[in-house]
Amino acid sequence: MCPSVRDIRATYERIADSYAAARRRPWLQVLDFIEGLPRGYRVLDLGCGHGRHARPLAAAGHRVVGVDLSRRLLTIGRAESLASRDSIRIGWLEGAASALPFRESAFDSALCIAVLHHIPSPEDRKEALVELRRVLRPGGTAFLSVWSVDDPNLREILGSRTADTDVEIPWRLPDGAAVPRFYHLFRGDELERLIIDSGLVGERFFRTAGNHFVQVRKHG
Repeated sequence: MCPSVRDIRATYERIADSYAAARRRPWLQVLDFIEGLPRGYRVLDLGCGHGRHARPLAAAGHRVVGVDLSRRLLTIGRAESLASRDSIRIGWLEGAASALPFRESAFDSALCIAVLHHIPSPEDRKEALVELRRVLRPGGTAFLSVWSVDDPNLREILGSRTADTDVEIPWRLPDGAAVPRFYHLFRGDELERLIIDSGLVGERFFRTAGNHFVQVRKHG
């Protein structure tokens, strides 16, 4: 049985401190996207965690709202951002991707990095993108990533389960305890079909390091 949103939140509350300590560097692909944004945009960082991409956005001159299920990760992100002069540019909000508490066309751009593959329900994955489209202004862009089922490293992790797309992969805590994390691993053109179904327009698809990436735009 797939986990609920409450289960996903509980997982990240439990692993938040060790996760934030281990995930420090922003992704180069995300930094490339940020570099292409006109300065001064209002940007949604959906599934922001502790803010490893929110801070580069703020440093580039953007006003950022980070949304995440995990209150503990948001607390860590807020505390870490206070050490930067860019902290005033970042807002932190607890919430779910499938029910965003923003008005229509509230953002010029958005990130949704390594988020959709943690949403158990196909309906909720689509709804998250429908919501993302709703809160983007017409012409606004977003950059997304998901984990590919074809990642060669998965064979070592999953063994005989490599044919599965809904899996649990453990996160190791400092004390050695294993906390299972849900993943929906994306096949072939699944992300492209999800983008189309949401009403967003995919402008650039590419793969690297076992992930699917897409840059999308809201038309009309």
